[in-house]
Amino acid sequence: MQLLSQINIQRSQDNAVIQLLQGDLSAIPAEYATDILAMSAFPGDYTALKGSLIRAFEDRELYIGQLALHKEVDLLSQLNCWLSKPLSPDDQQKFNFKRILCFEPGDKIKEPEEVVGDIFRCINTFAFDEDNNEVAMPIIATGNQKMPVNKILPALLEAAVFWLKNGLPLKSLKLVVYQDEKAQEVLSLFEAFKNKLYNGPTENPKGAPSSLSKEIKNAVTEQVILNPPGEPAPQAESKKGYDYFLSYAHVHSKEIAYFVNEMKNKNKDLSVFYDKDSIPPGRLWIQQISSAIQQANKVLVFLSPDYDNSPVCWDEFQCAKLMEYNRKKNIIQTVYLYGYKETEMPLIMGIYSYIDCREGSTEKLDACLDQLLK
Repeated sequence: MQLLSQINIQRSQDNAVIQLLQGDLSAIPAEYATDILAMSAFPGDYTALKGSLIRAFEDRELYIGQLALHKEVDLLSQLNCWLSKPLSPDDQQKFNFKRILCFEPGDKIKEPEEVVGDIFRCINTFAFDEDNNEVAMPIIATGNQKMPVNKILPALLEAAVFWLKNGLPLKSLKLVVYQDEKAQEVLSLFEAFKNKLYNGPTENPKGAPSSLSKEIKNAVTEQVILNPPGEPAPQAESKKGYDYFLSYAHVHSKEIAYFVNEMKNKNKDLSVFYDKDSIPPGRLWIQQISSAIQQANKVLVFLSPDYDNSPVCWDEFQCAKLMEYNRKKNIIQTVYLYGYKETEMPLIMGIYSYIDCREGSTEKLDACLDQLLK
């Protein structure tokens, strides 16, 4: 395996690196050993197609289909991914990684940003475990799933820089290209992104991204101040803080509007961030939400099956989890709004002690407010 290039990410606590390598992920050498190997597959289909990573593993007697039968964490219904149990000690030494993280988007693949968003929601879910701080993966979804590399790679790099700069506890992300004929294109795109990150916009090779967001380059995000629907938005103030950031599924807007109204009735001086309709869609959304969460004293997470099925809610939760992890302070308070019937609450959310407000009961929401405002 050969190191082609790398991006160094400077952080206040430590540093991280994004490496571009060429080689065979089924034969990772010891010097590039990793904790998690992320890969993609068609939903429930682990057929060993010629030229696929699944085939390369089977040739070395590691069977992804067998690992899928005994998953450690199954998030297929929420994030289209699952995490394997640890490989045997012998296989860990043979393959130089500990677990497989398999991403199975299938026909849900639409735009590169959506694919990359899902990939990082998967990675971020497990990155808070200190045993999972190095991740290796191919330029995901560009093989048999045929996503164009000049679309996926820039989006993948921009997301990686955002999360790593904001303190996601990964030491390294290894992006691995296998074929010689793809290596030059991938390297050209990687170097174009790297040059923009370090030096600002320059002339691009064909297919490279035309610009890099200012928010990513400077690791600084705009502050967003939002009012409840129907109220005029005030002028933005510098260093505005929030007592509460409310994270909820949009389908529960009625319950949340009631909750906020009662909260304001009990204490009109509270500053609450909950109306996210004013944030424009696009890649800057996550930076603006992250900025608002970083300004909040407490993040209230209203759990429900609809919450689990919302990519927006996962992003909000993971931004809050990241702030909690880096500040070493309890920030998240979960509120159990609607019960789970056909699925289980994801472990990353279920580890918190919740306030029970099932099934959207106004009496329980009132009691929840009294408990919070004490």
